[in-house]
Amino acid sequence: MKKGYLKLISAILALCVTLPLLGDTSDIDLPHVLKVERGSSDFAPGDSITIAEVRGDTDDIRAGGTYCVSGTYTLASEDEADLSFFATTTNRAATPIDPKQTVRVKKGAGSFRLIKKMTDMGDLHLTFYSRASGQGFGGVYFGQGQWVLRDKHFSYRHAAAHPQDYISREPVSTSGPNQVLFNYLGNPVTPPADMDAAYTKDGFISGMQSAAQSAGISLVKLEIDDSEFPFLVGVVFAEKGDKEKLMKQIEKNEAYSPSGGVGGKTSYAMNLVPHRKFPPEMSDRIYHRMMLREAVLFDRINDRQ
Repeated sequence: MKKGYLKLISAILALCVTLPLLGDTSDIDLPHVLKVERGSSDFAPGDSITIAEVRGDTDDIRAGGTYCVSGTYTLASEDEADLSFFATTTNRAATPIDPKQTVRVKKGAGSFRLIKKMTDMGDLHLTFYSRASGQGFGGVYFGQGQWVLRDKHFSYRHAAAHPQDYISREPVSTSGPNQVLFNYLGNPVTPPADMDAAYTKDGFISGMQSAAQSAGISLVKLEIDDSEFPFLVGVVFAEKGDKEKLMKQIEKNEAYSPSGGVGGKTSYAMNLVPHRKFPPEMSDRIYHRMMLREAVLFDRINDRQ
């Protein structure tokens, strides 16, 4: 019995050496161990993410709670990636990403511990994101009750192998099922007559060029979507790391309020107009349209249209 016990301890110690723990949350008190269900998962060959434990400061997953997920991963399809703990919600008011939500991982096996505060209910997931494009290429959903995404109706592997399948070449119908989407999006929002000069096309161009100069970077491409309010900013960066440098400078400008966008490390489409500047009666329509507009602008600056 004693000999077997020693072998078990040796095996655990060896595993700890082989799988270094990534993500330090030791300073956070999360007393509750939560039971969760595994939902949809999709990985490139050789990749995997295994959830070992979910802890929280509440006894179930709810808005306002803080939760920690720990486990192991294997990364074989890329040399490195960002492993992130996110939630897919219907709330367009994006929240800043806490550094504890994401960690850089290298090819091979390892363990992780990531933490997230739930500002809104949504579908929790652990996802690998490409360091080159910023796009997800594999992950697993999990959660409790109705908040477990069991079918995301999308395959990372199929999208990578057959991108043409996701490009519609048929004329777009404005009737039938599409009518529901058109009604949801509503009409474009006209810029207010008293719109701050910082939110005009020239204002954004000047602001982005000034931020880039202060950050010591050059922008490969800068495009402003001024088709409706709020105008959106699309940027293609010269090098990895330039996005973070630019965003730090943008945050110093009191006129701008970054609130999420579409893209990754090398290109990004975003809204910088503070939500308080949205006409209250138009807010819902702006939110409904914004994510789609950001996706369209992202494709345009990357020459995908």
